[in-house]
Amino acid sequence: MADMYVESLDMINPFVIASSPATQGARNLLKSAVVQPGALVLRNFGHGSGGGSFTGPDAQSMYKGNAFHSHAVGTQIKDSIETLEQYCDEVRRIKKELDKDIKLWVSVGHYSDIVKGGDWETDWLRQAKELRLAGADALELHFNTPGVAVAKDRTFNYYQLVSHCTKLIKDAVPGMPVMVKLAVEGCDPLTAIRQAVAAGASAVGPTARWKGFYFDLDWKRTQARPGSGYGGTQATPIICYTVAEARSKGIETPMYAGGGVFSATQALQILMSGSQCVQVGALACSGGTGAVKNLMKETSEWMDRNGYADMKALCGDALKLFNMSKETADNRTKKLGDSYRSAAVDNGKCVGCGRCSDVCWHDSIHIENRKAVKQPSCIGCGYCFQVCPTGALKVDAGSILKAAFEEMC
Repeated sequence: MADMYVESLDMINPFVIASSPATQGARNLLKSAVVQPGALVLRNFGHGSGGGSFTGPDAQSMYKGNAFHSHAVGTQIKDSIETLEQYCDEVRRIKKELDKDIKLWVSVGHYSDIVKGGDWETDWLRQAKELRLAGADALELHFNTPGVAVAKDRTFNYYQLVSHCTKLIKDAVPGMPVMVKLAVEGCDPLTAIRQAVAAGASAVGPTARWKGFYFDLDWKRTQARPGSGYGGTQATPIICYTVAEARSKGIETPMYAGGGVFSATQALQILMSGSQCVQVGALACSGGTGAVKNLMKETSEWMDRNGYADMKALCGDALKLFNMSKETADNRTKKLGDSYRSAAVDNGKCVGCGRCSDVCWHDSIHIENRKAVKQPSCIGCGYCFQVCPTGALKVDAGSILKAAFEEMC
């Protein structure tokens, strides 16, 4: 069985159940802890409770790992924890009952505090100091909430805010890990990561969450709240790029990236892009403990099947693709293009639908007697192969690209 231990953060596995309804208060956090993640993030003090989630296109898509997610219009109530003292009591209870191998991270503050104004810095400092005394293993600064860069028509210098707050908390609780959860909305993620690292962040968590306006055409029936946090599996490639770019630019600070993690596929993609850990948020609160447990199990099983003995072997392995040389990229393009150009139409499968001809921009495939016929002018661009519904135009692109990569490496 693969060794899931994350050495850089001393965690039993790379899964972080993110700040969410699944980690609101001791009861919910301990309920989520039964799946034995590496860490859980206790939701911010004073955040509120409820609100629900809208997962599309349906729940089955979520459980199958291909979904989008937004906050819904379900009832939201005031948090039952009214004082910082009560909140710290929750932390003490959690630490008493939580498996000693699991890390407890606690979110400090919220960007809405800054929007409201007042002496929010003093409040955050007090929270940090009290939470340290209560037994938190790490503190998290939550700077990825949708709209953090521009909130209620007040524009903030996001990078300055990240730098200032990270240093503020680091200085207040010296020696304590400070995790900085960062936006990819309304900012350059690499610059935000660099600012957090320079200010002393123990780990950074670029996370995909946007303001979105999702609605049905019969818009009065729409469940999602306009402007609320929007994400899903469509976000994972963006997070993977953010992580890979940071690693390729020399950022070595541990990462706990997240965005669209609804299955082992997305979790593995984020880890293989170079993140030591992966956040599970929407799936945890919308799919429950069973869905998270299954995701963790499938990740481990995939590592076993594919020869990854531990997290060191897995983490960043796909950077070989991200950073491949121009020579290798050109070789892959040539090999696949040659295959597209030379592959013949399978007349037994062709139904003469005309889709291939419709997307050919070089007049290189015609429909003759209800069959597709390739012309000598074909350049091998591949558009027609992508749209063929029957496999009459087909090459094993994956095997061709893999062989070309291995040939150069």
